Amino acid sequence: MAAIRLAHALATIGLATIGLAAAVTPTAAAGAAPAASAAASAAGNTGTGTRAEMLADARSASADVDDFSYEKWDARFDVSLDDEGRARMHVTETLTARFPDFDQNKGIVRGMPTSYENAWLELQILSVTDGSGAEVPYETDEDDGLLYVLTGDDDYVQGTQTYVIEYEMRDVVLSADTGVDEFYWDLLPLDSTQPVEEFSADVVFDAQMTDRMTGATRCYVGYAGSTDECPLAESADGSAFHVEANELSPGQGVTVAVGFEAGTAAQPSAREPDPVTDTVPAIAALGGLGLSVGGWFAVSSFKRSRRTADGIVVAQYDVPDSLPPLLAAAIVPGAKAAIPAEIVHLAVRGTVRIEEGTEAEEPRLRRLPGGRIPDQLDVEALDALFTDADADGVAELPTSSEEFAARMTALSKSGAEAAESRGLVTKARSRGAMILQWCAIAVVVTGFGLGLWGIIAGRVTALPAFVAIAFGLFLVLLSSLYSFSKHTVLTTEGARQYEYLMGVREFIRVAEADRLRMLQSYSGAERRHDGGANVIVVYERLLPYAMLFGMEDEWGQVLETAYTSAQRGATWIGDPTAPFVRGQLVAFAASSNAAATYSAPSASSSSSAGGSFGGGFSGGGGGGGFSGGR
Repeated sequence: MAAIRLAHALATIGLATIGLAAAVTPTAAAGAAPAASAAASAAGNTGTGTRAEMLADARSASADVDDFSYEKWDARFDVSLDDEGRARMHVTETLTARFPDFDQNKGIVRGMPTSYENAWLELQILSVTDGSGAEVPYETDEDDGLLYVLTGDDDYVQGTQTYVIEYEMRDVVLSADTGVDEFYWDLLPLDSTQPVEEFSADVVFDAQMTDRMTGATRCYVGYAGSTDECPLAESADGSAFHVEANELSPGQGVTVAVGFEAGTAAQPSAREPDPVTDTVPAIAALGGLGLSVGGWFAVSSFKRSRRTADGIVVAQYDVPDSLPPLLAAAIVPGAKAAIPAEIVHLAVRGTVRIEEGTEAEEPRLRRLPGGRIPDQLDVEALDALFTDADADGVAELPTSSEEFAARMTALSKSGAEAAESRGLVTKARSRGAMILQWCAIAVVVTGFGLGLWGIIAGRVTALPAFVAIAFGLFLVLLSSLYSFSKHTVLTTEGARQYEYLMGVREFIRVAEADRLRMLQSYSGAERRHDGGANVIVVYERLLPYAMLFGMEDEWGQVLETAYTSAQRGATWIGDPTAPFVRGQLVAFAASSNAAATYSAPSASSSSSAGGSFGGGFSGGGGGGGFSGGR
């Protein structure tokens, strides 16, 4: 339908263009206008004939292919029961169209529905002839539930033209909700753009159906939804009904409803509920998605299980040099601010000093000579941070630099690569996730097969479930990419290091009194001499890891208290003689984290019952369709 209307629009635009060209440049008029103009000039004609032809061209250019009317619309509907007891209808429509007397139309377009109340009508076009019985060329097209018959060829037609269209349908009688069967049919298409001067229709039933009539009949006329009734003449034997209506505007229709005893016409299986094709596929879609979600949880559980070595977490207040923040971030899920943590890690170890830059939000780093660099990742971090350093060894930390962001991204990646090369992480698949995902695929494939079976069997009611299972199949297959993939998990050694870091986190988390008790214990005294200055060293060394755990705010407060108590400041940030302020740490973490994570910007409705009892309306039945010009 959309293609047909687009063709209409293009045809109209084309004609309008030709007409405009003719109006502006008479020598470019369509048809024989130039020749006629030349002949008129040679004969001394005043040019009246030429202007008449140009007027006709202009009329043709401004006209629309739907701009015609039907002088008469006569139809006969013969309804009978076939050998299976199902209603079959033979229709003969005689349409007398009145086209304009210039080249506008090549024929008509008649659209008939292909389904009715969840069942395919098995529509067949038998013939298209003219008033004398001669065959009329036509072609068909199907779109949006309608089969379109496009009459004519490339030749234009003018004046009165008669088209006789014969077609057959099946299952046109519906088992109504009121406990009876009904022939409830739109005899005239409401989706029409032409007026009809005279309409008449005969509806004839075979003897078997006539014997089972209830006597309830109705006729409705008007626009869709109208309850205005029209007279319905009945034959003497009660087998035929005749209806007439005149001067119908475009969009007005005629609908007839005739009631029969329940069970008069056998219903197609598509109208009978079948959970196997109409419900099970949708349930299978939900089941498959549920199993896929279970697979995702299985992957998550698999990752968590690989983080356990001994299962015992002991509070730790020292981190070995072999576990810098860049490496720790690769084995701690959800680690935060790896780059800022690495910078602070280098600072508290005396390798760099964090200074206030020209902008408060953009601190700078100064490289200190003689600082100890404990790990190769620390070397790479220094190289990345001081690539653009000046002659004094000072490097800015910009908040919006593509080059700097790229270096920081590569630095974070080097931490993940080092974790793999040092045997702390590996790639592995979750067996549980794979089993669940295979079950999900089996469920949705089975559901898809059932839904497809319903569609092939002509069950319109199976369409929603089929759409659901098709969507579910797509999502399950997409989920398979995750469930079947290898995921980064910890090795046994990686799990030991993870539990160690969790011990560090526990030390950071516990109360101050508990921390001091740990430091003053026998084992703690062996490793750290008791004293305020040494305690500060411990707290400073753990600061980068507090940042990884997202605890830098509270740990900064602990450090501030320690500095105040010891009457000293941080030698690794700002002015060594100035007291350490917790706000400085938080501001630095935020600004350096922003710099590290900066990235460049990227570029007609029907009723199932009640028509014959007075509860129907025009356009409420099956049939109808579309009418337009070509």
